[in-house]
Amino acid sequence: MRFKRALRFLFGGVLGFFRTLIALGWSLLSKLRLRYNVTRQINMSDDECEFDSTWEDEDENKTHRKKFHIHGGSRRNMFAARDMQAFRHSCRGLDENSDDDDGAGEQYKGHFYNLDFYRGKLRSSPDELYISDFHQWWGNYDLLEDVHSYIQWLFPIQEPGVNWRAHVLSKKEIKLFRKDKEVKKKLVQSYKLMLDFYGIYLKDDSTGEVARASNWKDRFKNLNRHTHNNLRITRILKCLGTLGLKHYQAPLVKFFLNETLVNGQLQNVKHSVLDYFMFAVLDKSERRDLVKFAYKHFERKEQFVWGLKKILSGQVAHCNNENMDQPTENNSSSAEDQQKRVNFEHEIEKTEASHPPKERQSKKDHQNKDEPVITTPEHEGVVKKKKIKI
Repeated sequence: MRFKRALRFLFGGVLGFFRTLIALGWSLLSKLRLRYNVTRQINMSDDECEFDSTWEDEDENKTHRKKFHIHGGSRRNMFAARDMQAFRHSCRGLDENSDDDDGAGEQYKGHFYNLDFYRGKLRSSPDELYISDFHQWWGNYDLLEDVHSYIQWLFPIQEPGVNWRAHVLSKKEIKLFRKDKEVKKKLVQSYKLMLDFYGIYLKDDSTGEVARASNWKDRFKNLNRHTHNNLRITRILKCLGTLGLKHYQAPLVKFFLNETLVNGQLQNVKHSVLDYFMFAVLDKSERRDLVKFAYKHFERKEQFVWGLKKILSGQVAHCNNENMDQPTENNSSSAEDQQKRVNFEHEIEKTEASHPPKERQSKKDHQNKDEPVITTPEHEGVVKKKKIKI
């Protein structure tokens, strides 16, 4: 009996020892894995967004390369990135001419509802109003705020919205719209109407420069209170780019970046500006400038997830073609791109001078309290799932 007890005691002790050893091993392994994951997140914090080609060079021959989008404690709104990438891709080739583009569109078959609406030949639905009637809504802010069916008619895009009785743009319709100077003038009138509603006015029709209107305080309060206007502004930016007024995009986005990041206004608009507005800009060089401006004025730079920190912090001047994902829009020749690259390097040097390296290196990634809440996609209720890279 004593021998059995001693044997049982010895066996229990050995078993307990091995259990303790295993527990210590798992504990050590967990710590090592945690440390590895933290290091991995930090090392990957500058990896490119899978749906953003802002920092890539133009090269039509490069093939797709999968990218990661882990950014330490802060994460990019990947739905927004995918949505805006799909929009930019949809605008490729719209300026290309083909044989059937001549002749003012007589050979085009089918109805061009948006074009006819802007030509004054068709009433909107369900409001049953002509474009001239909507332009008389100037200053009627309650009407512009409460009615939700007009925005799809005033600013048509290639995506459906909540008004199922409006019509998406077709490629042929877009080309005809871009060639018609009169309808583009009316589109600018629609743009001015909405700018006034938001407390903004168009200073220069040729450059697209905008500024605060005299009633900006009251209108900013409304814009900050009713966040569905963020969706409207995204649609407006998409429409301007699609219908040949893309030079109006960057000035409006720059205005919102300045108001949100510099002046501290419109805090409920800020993340829509960063997630959506910036990446609606079709011109890649202008988009880069906007991201650089945003990074310069973003308080917690270690939490900035809308651009490559290795470029924005000056570690590298530009992405190589090895980082190319898929063909993107052609915005400049190689010579112009090189000049912009040189100008960018000078600007980075100025930014580095105002942010000492010691201060930058002492920062650690953590959960961004500025992290955006989950926002509704711009399509106003229609979910799109495209992964085409531009």
